[in-house]
Amino acid sequence: MNPGGTAQNRLNRILQADSALNEIGDLDILLEKVLHEARLATGADAGSVYTREGNTLCFRHAQNDTIFRKGERVPYTRFTVPINADSIAGYVAVTGETVNIPDVDSISPDAPFSFAGRYDIASGYRTVSCLAIPLLNVRRKVVGVLQLINALGDDGNPVPFPRDAAPFAGHFATLAAMALERAMMTRTLLLRMINMAELRDPRETGPHVNRVGACSLSIYDCWAEGNGVPEPERSSKRDILRMAAMLHDVGKVGIADNILKKPGPLTREERRVMENHCRIGADILANCETSFDEMAREIAMGHHENWDGSGYPSGLTGAEIPFWARITAVADVFDALGSRRCYKDPWNLKKTVETMIPQFGRKFDPDMKEPFLARVSELWELKEFYPDSSV
Repeated sequence: MNPGGTAQNRLNRILQADSALNEIGDLDILLEKVLHEARLATGADAGSVYTREGNTLCFRHAQNDTIFRKGERVPYTRFTVPINADSIAGYVAVTGETVNIPDVDSISPDAPFSFAGRYDIASGYRTVSCLAIPLLNVRRKVVGVLQLINALGDDGNPVPFPRDAAPFAGHFATLAAMALERAMMTRTLLLRMINMAELRDPRETGPHVNRVGACSLSIYDCWAEGNGVPEPERSSKRDILRMAAMLHDVGKVGIADNILKKPGPLTREERRVMENHCRIGADILANCETSFDEMAREIAMGHHENWDGSGYPSGLTGAEIPFWARITAVADVFDALGSRRCYKDPWNLKKTVETMIPQFGRKFDPDMKEPFLARVSELWELKEFYPDSSV
């Protein structure tokens, strides 16, 4: 049995994946897709993907069909690996070479790298075969590493990755690296816009907006699954939502410092001025030309509207509030309550959830209550994945 199928099957998958990767704009969603498609093409049971950040590899995503049921997400975690020859991934990043290891227990003592089995020990999983592939851009610079684990034979047990899997995986990695650089550029542009808001409001940080984007995506995923949203529609919307939700408060760039940074309570007039950041954000994102522009504008304008009509800037009620703004509103409040502010310490998970539950049907769309509660542990993990440097 040849894991991943015949060479022709793998080639067909790679060609299909190339088209799919070019349709994804968000960095994190792209990395998930890259790892998933690489595993399909090689018959890998598990794997992880790293991106290069300076002299380290930053762990971004993992998948494992043995430990986690199909479609279930591996818990968020964050760690880095030095770019040196000590580890398999580090060696691949240093050399730019693909490494195909039939059995990690048989790595020669003379090899420049070794296998760190900490994850196996912690999870009870056993890594046998490993295929580690550099993500090389057109300048032949390593921008990340794919590490595929345990090709599976007909009996479901790990077997070595076939030798001819490496060239196909390498070709796919080249396509993935080009898509990755494009997604990194998009993320950088978004964060630069957000940095302008951060200069005005220290609360509007890169970690905060990344958490709001990721939380919004998680809530939508759960809602879409429960409501039978077709996969093609779900995929296209989640990619846009992950980025659009990050720009929810971009309109704060237009609010004066004496109001935006006031340490005490705002007067009624100051509150009215502050609330105008929604309209300013919508104006910044006006002249919509793409689905992303349209969704980002709806979120910027509507994420402070309340289900019962008591919100701002328009006092919309119920389904009058754009759907994407309703999702982002839940994510934004959840992150704000659990974060440090000049007027409060961060709340713990229990207090945050107990405060939010009564607000579904008042402040929040009641249909978002079940998806929120189903994913709340995952949402809380994002605080460690995107930590505030000052907390």
